[in-house]
Amino acid sequence: MFDLSVLPVHLLAQQPDVSSLYTWLPIVVILVLGYFMIFRPEQQKAAEAKRMLEGLKKNDRVETIGGIIATVVSVKKDQQEVILRLDDKLGTEMRVRMRAIGVVLSKEGKTGDNAGS
Repeated sequence: MFDLSVLPVHLLAQQPDVSSLYTWLPIVVILVLGYFMIFRPEQQKAAEAKRMLEGLKKNDRVETIGGIIATVVSVKKDQQEVILRLDDKLGTEMRVRMRAIGVVLSKEGKTGDNAGS
């Protein structure tokens, strides 16, 4: 048989090192909190912005990231472009990338709370 008296005593009574658990625990907690406080909200914002741009259609009132308020004339999703009408009287229009749309103020020309006139 195998004689256990030959093994050193510290190998027989070996317990898990609790101090290494306490060393790694703060790092794990910081990483988990960082995910839920930084990365997750950013992912949610990006998904919401994507949904907003996918739902963009003619006659929506929008504000660009440059602060220009205009009405959508047409949406070219394949080219990722939007044609905006700046002035109804003069018929001034401009073409911008979809990512330049910051906020949809109102849907299909209806005045919303954020439209502010």
